[in-house]
Amino acid sequence: MSKWPGRSKGRLTTFGRLKRSELMARIRSQSNASTELRMASLLRQVSMSGWRRHLPLAGHPDFAWPKQRVALFVDGCFWHGHYCGRNMTPRSNARLWREKILRNRRRDRRVARGLRAEGWAVMRIWECALGDRPTACLGRLRRVLSYSSSR
Repeated sequence: MSKWPGRSKGRLTTFGRLKRSELMARIRSQSNASTELRMASLLRQVSMSGWRRHLPLAGHPDFAWPKQRVALFVDGCFWHGHYCGRNMTPRSNARLWREKILRNRRRDRRVARGLRAEGWAVMRIWECALGDRPTACLGRLRRVLSYSSSR
C-alpha cells in the first residue's frame, strides 16, 4: 500500500482554510446527505417498506431487503470512480488518488461477487443518477425487488 507523500495532515486546503485531516474527517461513510439520506428520504416518500440499513453483510450495503435478498449500494461518484463528468480529478497526488479509487472499484466488484455467490441480488445507484433521475432509480429498484420476490 502506498503512503501519502509529504506532511499533508497539517497543510491547509482551499475549503474554508481547513487542514486536510479536518476536511477528510468531515466526509462520512454513513449517513451521507447526497447519497444515503437522499435514498432513505425517497424510499419513505413512496412508502417502500421492508428495507434495513447497515445490515452486517459483506461490503456493508447502504440498504438491504432481507426477505428478497437484495442489497443496495448508493455510491458517490468521486469515491467509486464514476465517469459521469462530475467527479473532480485531483491535481495534487493525482497518481495516489487514481490508485485509491481503482482499489475502491476493485473492492466493489469483489464484494458484489461475494454477495451474489451467497444468493443476494446486488444493485448500485450512482450519486448523480439519484440527484438527476430519482424516479428512474426507484423504478429500477422496484423491478429488482419484484424479480427477487418471484424467484
